[in-house]
Amino acid sequence: MPDKSLKNKNIITHMMDLFSNRHPLHRLEEQRQALIEQNLTLPDYLVCFLKSSYPSPKENSNDMAFTVVDFETSGLNPKTDHIVSVGWVHIIDGVIKLSSAQHHIINEPTSISAEDGHEEREHIARSLHHILPEQQKMGISLEEAMECFFSNLPSNILVVHGATIEQRFLEQFILSLQLPNLPIIWLDTLRIEQNTIQQNRYQRDFRLFSLRRQYKLPDYPAHHALVDAISTAELFLAQKKRLFNQAIAPIGFLYQKSQ
Repeated sequence: MPDKSLKNKNIITHMMDLFSNRHPLHRLEEQRQALIEQNLTLPDYLVCFLKSSYPSPKENSNDMAFTVVDFETSGLNPKTDHIVSVGWVHIIDGVIKLSSAQHHIINEPTSISAEDGHEEREHIARSLHHILPEQQKMGISLEEAMECFFSNLPSNILVVHGATIEQRFLEQFILSLQLPNLPIIWLDTLRIEQNTIQQNRYQRDFRLFSLRRQYKLPDYPAHHALVDAISTAELFLAQKKRLFNQAIAPIGFLYQKSQ
C-alpha cells in the first residue's frame, strides 16, 4: 500500500511551489515577454500565439483550453527526417471537441535520395502511418500545416504523449524560419504518469496504448496522427480525474509533472 502521509506531504510541497516565483511557468512568461520585446519579424500566426500571457501556476486547469497534438514522422532526427502528418483536437471545459479535430498530410520532401536510404524509409513511414503515396502528393506543405495549427490554437498549452518528437520537430521548423525557439507550455501524459503513479511503481511500459488499457480506455489503431491525438486527449482527462477528481487542478502542478 502507498504511504498516504508521504503522498500528502509531496502534494503540499508541490502546492507551495505553485506560489513561488521560481516556478518554471514564470520563466516561460519571461521568455515570452523577452521574445516580444525583440520586435522580430514573425508570421502573423506566431504573433497571435505570443499575444496571450501564460497562466499563473496556481490557476485551475479545469477552466482552460488545451490542444492535444501528434506528429507522425519519417524518423527520429528532425535534421534528416520530416513530419509525415499532423493531427490535433481541442479540449475545452473538460470536453474533447471532436468538431475541432484536424488531420493534415504533409507533401514534403519533394525529392528523396535513394543513396542514403531515404526512399526506403519514406515508404516504411507511409505504410506505418496509414498514408498512401497519392495522399501524400495531395497533401499540404509543412508551413501551411503549421499556419493552420497555430491559427486554430485556443490557448498556448499543448498536450502530447512523449513530448520529445513534437518538441524537437517543432523546434526544427521554427529554426527553419530563422527564429528563436518558442516558449511553449508542453503537458506530457507520459511524464505525468511516470511522475505521479503511487501504485505499481515497477511499471515500465508507458506506451500510449498500454496506459490506456490501465485506465480501461478502449483500444484504438496506432500511428495515425489524429487518432493518437484523440487517444492522448482521453488519457489526459483520465489522468486529471485520477489526480484531482472534482477538485481544483492547478496548471503549474501538471506542468511540473510533465518535466
